[in-house]
Amino acid sequence: MHKLQLRSAAVVLAASALLAGCGGGGDDAPATARTTDVPGSAQSSVDGLIAYLQELIAQTSETTEPVLVGDAVLPTSDTTEPAAVN
Repeated sequence: MHKLQLRSAAVVLAASALLAGCGGGGDDAPATARTTDVPGSAQSSVDGLIAYLQELIAQTSETTEPVLVGDAVLPTSDTTEPAAVN
């Protein structure tokens, strides 16, 4: 009876090793994650950023997904006059 248990354990271990080796896939290409939802026009000028933010505010609802800011570099200006917020 002890030999049967030992043989069963060896078969289970061998089957587990074979199944573990079968996993994975051939897709070696790295997944590129999206880093920002902010368009280039909003990152290139203060006026573009203000226009984009006003567009976002106009279409905000309870069901829209949040905007991923990520690594976006938002423009600043020391000379541009403050914009009116409506």
